[in-house]
Parts: sequence; structure tokens; C-alpha cells
Amino acid sequence: MIILVAEDNKFVANQYKIVLEKKGHTVITTQDGVECIKKYKEQLKKTEFDSLDESPFDLVLLDHNMPKKTGAKAAKEILAKNPKQKILFITGYQRWALEDETDDLVDKIVVLEKPFTLSQLERKVESLA
Repeated sequence: MIILVAEDNKFVANQYKIVLEKKGHTVITTQDGVECIKKYKEQLKKTEFDSLDESPFDLVLLDHNMPKKTGAKAAKEILAKNPKQKILFITGYQRWALEDETDDLVDKIVVLEKPFTLSQLERKVESLA
């Protein structure tokens, strides 16, 4: 899978990259929601004439709490461009605490709540393949 990761903690982003690349995935990391959207749109332009059903990434992994643009705002922007994009939303908040910001995303994203182990992340990513 080709996975786009938006995570502002460089250590955490690197851990995700190492673990997922060991499983054979290609991982592109970004530092915040703004950079993530920019990278997504760049890749979308490259694939837009291939097929309307194609997503530039097999999975977008978004941290919720990031500077410049939250994961929820990035998810909404990505899904507006490509409603079929698979998104794994990572948060330290309980799902109910995110309801105001993610209510319209409930059926469109998968949530993984912190804390979790890297093997739990691997399993969740594999389940979305």
C-alpha cells in the first residue's frame, strides 16, 4: 500500500514509517494538515486522468491534533476531493470528545484511539488494505 501520514511529532511519524515499511508499504510523511493536503493534491493531479475511481494513496493516516490544520479538517478536505479515500484517524481523544468536529465523518473514517501499540497499528492498517 502507498500510505500518506500526517503527524506533527517527528519521532512518532518515523516510528510509523519504520513499522509500516517493514511490512512492505510505501510511506510518505508530512508534518501537519496543511502539508498533507498539499501532498495529497499534488498526487491527485498526477492520477486524475488514470481513473476516476483511483485514489493517489491507498490510505491516509491522520493525527487529530496538529498545528495549522487538524486531522478532521484535513480529512474533510481530502474527502471533498475524493469521497472514496480510506482514512485512518489517530487521536488521543475519546471518540465522543470529537463528535462536534468529526460528526459528519463518522461513516467515512476509521478511528484508532491512543494509546496503541505499533502492532495494533499494523493490524489496523492491514485490515484496511
